[in-house]
Amino acid sequence: MTMKILEANIYGYGRFVDRHFDISNDFQVVTGENESGKSTFMSFISSILFGFPTKREKNESYVPKKGSIYGGNLVVLQHGQKYLIERINSDKGNNLSIVNKQNDEKIPESILKKWLSGIDKQLFNEIYAVNQTGLRAILDLKPNELERNFYSIATSGSQEIFEMQKKFLKAAGELYKPNGRVPKINVMLKDYDRQQKNLQHLINRMDESKQLEEKIVELQEQNSLFQQEKGQYEQKVLELQQLISSWDSYQEMLSTSKMVTGNKAKITLAVFEQIQLQNNKINAIEETLNSLEKQMAHVKSQLEEKNFAELDFYLRNKDDFDKLFVSLSSSRNQSKQATDNTKILSRRNKKSKNSENNLMFFGILGISILILFFVSNVVIKSIGLIGIIVGIYGFSKTIKKNSDNKPDSRLEQISRQNNFDFCKEELGLSTDYPENLKKILNFQNQIKEQQNHKDEYEAKKRFLIQEQNDKLSKLRQEQIQLDTQLKEFGYDNFTVLRNTYFQQQNQIETESKLHGLKSQIPSSVIGKLKKYSSQNEIEEEKDYVSNEFKLKKDDYDKRLELVINYKIQLEKIGDSNEIAVLQQEAANQRAQINTKIEEWLALSLTDRWLDDYLGKLSKNRLPQVINLATNFFERLTRGHFTSIILKESQFILQTSDNQSFKVTELSRATAEQLYLSMRLAFVVTFNKKIGLPIIIDDGFVNFDRKRKFQIIDLLLEISTETQILCFTVDISAICDKVSNEGILVI
Repeated sequence: MTMKILEANIYGYGRFVDRHFDISNDFQVVTGENESGKSTFMSFISSILFGFPTKREKNESYVPKKGSIYGGNLVVLQHGQKYLIERINSDKGNNLSIVNKQNDEKIPESILKKWLSGIDKQLFNEIYAVNQTGLRAILDLKPNELERNFYSIATSGSQEIFEMQKKFLKAAGELYKPNGRVPKINVMLKDYDRQQKNLQHLINRMDESKQLEEKIVELQEQNSLFQQEKGQYEQKVLELQQLISSWDSYQEMLSTSKMVTGNKAKITLAVFEQIQLQNNKINAIEETLNSLEKQMAHVKSQLEEKNFAELDFYLRNKDDFDKLFVSLSSSRNQSKQATDNTKILSRRNKKSKNSENNLMFFGILGISILILFFVSNVVIKSIGLIGIIVGIYGFSKTIKKNSDNKPDSRLEQISRQNNFDFCKEELGLSTDYPENLKKILNFQNQIKEQQNHKDEYEAKKRFLIQEQNDKLSKLRQEQIQLDTQLKEFGYDNFTVLRNTYFQQQNQIETESKLHGLKSQIPSSVIGKLKKYSSQNEIEEEKDYVSNEFKLKKDDYDKRLELVINYKIQLEKIGDSNEIAVLQQEAANQRAQINTKIEEWLALSLTDRWLDDYLGKLSKNRLPQVINLATNFFERLTRGHFTSIILKESQFILQTSDNQSFKVTELSRATAEQLYLSMRLAFVVTFNKKIGLPIIIDDGFVNFDRKRKFQIIDLLLEISTETQILCFTVDISAICDKVSNEGILVI
């Protein structure tokens, strides 16, 4: 089952402090500007899985500068279960813990090594991390080196074996070449041959000295006795050092054992969760009651904020208003009837009255006209003119009277019947009855609307009170049930039960910790530690033993020096001191030559061993890798290259039109595609047994847009079986292939 990383929670690592990242997608893209922390994020993932960088590693210190906890955790999916892998770096080293998130069970640390299948950080970075550095490196290789590089990738998944061979061959060539003059061994052999020729001419004879030999034998016997004692001293120092190293754990074991009590857990998880659930029900009801209280207060404030002035005025004068509304209703009916009757009577009398008046005024008008035309007397003509004016005026007056004949008298009568005095000032009434009628009707509509609002608020209030009573009743029932459950287990309230349960859990953890500490320290070591009261006491004994050993060692070195001097004196006994000098120089040169030859043999044999190792790998894994790489390479080249064939450690690439190419004949772009095909094919094949995520670090930043689409499609397909974390700056091509949820911006 392939490991899948779901979350990354960073307590403190480099520039990141208290950060959470969701990376649960099968193909997870992580993007950001340069220097945004992508490399730090990749290092964090590697550190949680394999351990934090040491201080000796160059440019690999990510200790947070703000004083935060150095470390974090990863939530991973393994064998269908979610696990939290936490690693915190402290002065005592890396503290690793693994917890099953389904049941909060702590898992032994050894399970992580099992999941990683023996892969360490260096091997993980070489096989599972594909980056731009590898792409650039293959472009700088010589033709013969390029072939071996691809062969190394196909068999081991990385360029590391090729780089090692290249380095070993270079170092071996600097030591020795069959016909070389500059390599070190060649130069040393020439010097040694020259010295041996000189020595052969000078060696004549050597005399023995019995006295010197006896001294040498005596000194060597003393040194032999020291050699026997040396092992005992070293063993004692090692034992004391082990006691010192185990002292802190021993003290922690003692303090932990004091924390362990005889009380056993009495509250099971099922009982605790049952009572906790009942307590949560009560808390939920109380929260609902608080909410209802706030709603009632809100309704009350709304009711107080509303202006019911018209309604209040109406209620204070309810009887008068009710009589007025009834009277107005009757008056409107009477007014309508009076108006209708007036119109009928007007139509009946109109003709008769108009005809009589019209005849009279027409008669006056006619006589006046006759007088005006037929009588010559000025006075009489004046009377005739006056008659014409009177006739015309009377006729027009009759018409106007008919048109102005309205039921005013009836309206005035209705107005007097209704008493408006009690509300005249409040409603702003006047003597204009139609206008008053409009204002009163408007007032009547206002009080109806305000009454509706008030009824609505009252209804809400009644509903909330009912809800409150229901919840209080439910609360009493649930509280009785909780008290019954608590009483069954002998507790007065939930808080006491909860504290007791947590204390019991802490006791279980303490016992587990004590068991782990005891397993770390052998019983024999514990028995020895009991003899000491402090670590200083052990260190003082160690210092004493070490000093005693040093004194004897100094005596041994002095005796050894004497033996050497005596032997030199023996060698000097002869015709020339130059013999001994040359013999010593020859011995030194032989030792130096042998050392260099051993180095050269190691480098040469290592190169051969790596060749044999690659050959063994090629028999077991290479056919699978080449078949898968052929599929990947064909897709990345859009069907141009259809086959990859390996003949005697050389790759032959065939195109769709049956042309064959060597690796050295490929263009830069095609070589990059072949490199990615080989790397990915090896990882996919290798991952069938291991199952770790693949990390891509700007692995195709130099690809054009079409080739980026092709590699992204391939990675998406691979990610269905193996999670891929793709770190890149440019996501322009990825956005078309991956949803927004699959892209994390940091």
